[in-house]
Amino acid sequence: MAIQPWFLVEVITLVITVPVLGLEYYWLVLLGMSTKYPRDLEGKDVKLSSHPTVSVLVASFNEKYVIARSLDALKHLDYPKERLQIVVADDSNDQTVQVIDDKVRELNDSGVRAVVSRRPNRDYFKCGALNKAMDQVTGEFVLLLDADSIVPPDLLTKGIDAMESHPRASFVSFRYGHYNRNYNLITRLFALYQDMGDTLSKMGAYRIDAPFSFQGGFALVRSKDLRGVGQWSNERIADDGDVSIKMYLAGKRGIYLSSVKIMSEDPSTLEAWKKQVARTSQGWWRCIAKYWKSIVKAPDVNLKTKAGLLLMLLGPFSGFSWILVTFLSAFAVIGGVVQPANSIFNNPFYVAMVAVPFAISLASGAWALWVQGLMTARNVILIPMIGYATGAMLSLGSVAFFYGVFNRTGFFKYRTPHGGSGEATKKSYFRSLTNDKNAIIEGALAVAGIALAVIVFAYGVWFLSLSLFGFGIFTLKSMNLSRHLQGAAPSPPSQVPESPN
Repeated sequence: MAIQPWFLVEVITLVITVPVLGLEYYWLVLLGMSTKYPRDLEGKDVKLSSHPTVSVLVASFNEKYVIARSLDALKHLDYPKERLQIVVADDSNDQTVQVIDDKVRELNDSGVRAVVSRRPNRDYFKCGALNKAMDQVTGEFVLLLDADSIVPPDLLTKGIDAMESHPRASFVSFRYGHYNRNYNLITRLFALYQDMGDTLSKMGAYRIDAPFSFQGGFALVRSKDLRGVGQWSNERIADDGDVSIKMYLAGKRGIYLSSVKIMSEDPSTLEAWKKQVARTSQGWWRCIAKYWKSIVKAPDVNLKTKAGLLLMLLGPFSGFSWILVTFLSAFAVIGGVVQPANSIFNNPFYVAMVAVPFAISLASGAWALWVQGLMTARNVILIPMIGYATGAMLSLGSVAFFYGVFNRTGFFKYRTPHGGSGEATKKSYFRSLTNDKNAIIEGALAVAGIALAVIVFAYGVWFLSLSLFGFGIFTLKSMNLSRHLQGAAPSPPSQVPESPN
């Protein structure tokens, strides 16, 4: 008996959807487990019996607006200066070079050993810079920071205490803080988005001893374990995900300190945010291509850890999966392959299943705000708006999939701009950006989505129509088309804020 076309479409849709639904229901488990996060890790007074040597490794590339404040914050660490070393992995080719040299001299004059690692090219981007700088790292532990990372004075005391209390652990991951959280609507949304990720995938995963990825600018790592797994891979790859996977495959684990924040600057425009997410997605796809076989075949890794690693890697697949499913379903209805009444988007069970991620988003957003004492009406109203921001990123996330699969440079030529308080970022970044092929693909997918939504609506497949229409409108809005047509006037750079928001 021949397979009917409509049946084939339904099977393909389910096959593409099932892995994503598995990830979403895993997030539901993590949400529940995050409520049982051990409070003995939170807010306790710590007095260390010993002070092992710590190297602070700061990655920088043309960060003249933020690097000085980050290096200044290191002077105020509540840790013996003679047990500290600062290593700046600097790839800059602008005024940042002089700023860093001046601050390194100040650090040395204050009694903190500080050096700069530079190289003649940017081979392998951040990973290459960090690998070269590791040659100068002498500490038993290494604190990994980005150029805009601002550390609290007690960070090392609490981080070292957590590591000494958990000898199996290879790294401590700290919460992503936001010093420009209240700059504008986008920074507020980004901050909430990061809060949700930290609360869900780190608090929950730590509670059940499941894998989670530390972020490169927010982690304290045992130097011997970092070197033991080969440090960073010299590829276009997500550097933090790469090292985290190698750690877990080597039988190591991580600790998450929810109450200890490293402050950082959030992107102040949706377009900069999208580029950052796309670059991360591209790097994660390289991790998938590189490690999935190693994860499956690892003889000394238990099934729970393997499943956790594979689910962790599936994150970037969600956006690509959504576009495949919705566009395929729309074309199947319009082409008469599937009758509107038989569309999977008219199946109440399927609609209920795909509604779960939205419910998880609402619940995790509220819980993330509650955990941090930020449950105010002004913040709560942002929770349903997260869907707008993430919907606008689906196109570039899908483009990033192909860059990652075929190991192209892609979004690795972009970096998230930092301007102190955000205004310089907004103006100078938009000024230099052009209508590249990624923007053309993004716009084409958005217009196609809106056109398909109108047609599908006439066929009575309303849920599919609303999904496509929302995707198209959100994407076009996020592209800031008036900027492409008119350009942006330059403005003087803003100064770094005096204190975190």
